Amino acid sequence: MPNSTPSHTPLVALNLALLINTLSIGSLMMAMPLGADFVAPLGMRPEHIGYISGTATLAAAAASLLAAPWLDRCPRKHALVVLVALRFLTLGACALARDGTDLLLLFVIAGALSGPLGAVLMAAMLDLIPPAERGRRLAYVAMGFSLAAIVVVPFALSVSQYLDWRSPFLITGASGLLLAGATAWWFPPLGAASRRPRQCLTTLLRHPLCRVAMLVAAVQMAGHAGLVPHFASFFQFNLGVARADIPGLYLAGGLASIVAMRLGGRLIDQGHGLLAVAGSNLTLIAVTLAGFALQWPLPLLPVFTLFMAMSSARFSATQAIVSAIPAPDQRAAFMALQNTMVSVASGAAGIASAAYLGSAADGALIGFDRLAWLAAGGILFALGGMVFILRRLRATDAASATPAEVPTGG
Repeated sequence: MPNSTPSHTPLVALNLALLINTLSIGSLMMAMPLGADFVAPLGMRPEHIGYISGTATLAAAAASLLAAPWLDRCPRKHALVVLVALRFLTLGACALARDGTDLLLLFVIAGALSGPLGAVLMAAMLDLIPPAERGRRLAYVAMGFSLAAIVVVPFALSVSQYLDWRSPFLITGASGLLLAGATAWWFPPLGAASRRPRQCLTTLLRHPLCRVAMLVAAVQMAGHAGLVPHFASFFQFNLGVARADIPGLYLAGGLASIVAMRLGGRLIDQGHGLLAVAGSNLTLIAVTLAGFALQWPLPLLPVFTLFMAMSSARFSATQAIVSAIPAPDQRAAFMALQNTMVSVASGAAGIASAAYLGSAADGALIGFDRLAWLAAGGILFALGGMVFILRRLRATDAASATPAEVPTGG
């Protein structure tokens, strides 16, 4: 039987979800910037650092796809505790790596576990959050992405600088194991949502709204992942921004993202989902075109801050809205399939953009403006998909709210 939704969100579960999300995302994010510290001790080549995060992302996609038919069959809380413990135990074991192969293998296993973990965590939150609160509450959990960027990654870099490269893995691993214990102790009990895993997955894949939601998520992530990894180089070599000023840009973007997600979530809970979706996407299109496609001479700080804030707001709004598509006994499978699409799109876009871009003798990127045009087109396409989803969901709600006509005798 599906888990019943309480009338109010348990705050302890909400805070645990935020912490798990923050630490899980941050531990994936930190691999690339930590690369400069561990390549020499592990005998790796600097250009091979990208293989670690890229392979972990693809492993998360594969694991999500393989686990999708079975996740709703497992008791939610038990699955969450086990996945959190295994993910961070493996991550902590990365500190024991003797060479680059060891690190790659352990980090990829940890990355693979992050896919099913994210799906079960989100499904558990949907079980616990009443529909009227989902905009704000899911935005709160989604703040983990911003907090990972502005807290976990800088912390990991500082620890690595003052201690050694193994310390961030040990600390994040130990912290994750503490979170697993806290989840086992304080997270509300949630049982299995389904007894028919294969049938649930087949039903999902046949659902038109499910397919549109997967496509929207993939297009959104592809446009984002095609631009964001190259921002630092673009700022430094194309726009002449000092290297020391770039972290401040990301800090401002992360803080603005938290505010934007909270505001977007509030709009959704007030019944203004279309305003949240259209506002964030149209603003993002304008900023992308003006700042990066046309490259108008605008101040970079407000342009980049607005880009990051609107990107986060649209991702959060999309998640809150599409969470209404799956039935309660299909939620983990739906989230796993979505994670698969997002991970594949992210990896493919990162590889494609890196292959497409060129560089001048001074390091300036060639072709970044054309990537920005493509990203803006993807944003517009995804906006159309979200409007379609919103209309179909409203039509479904209206139909279910209409009283059935009672036949009368003549």
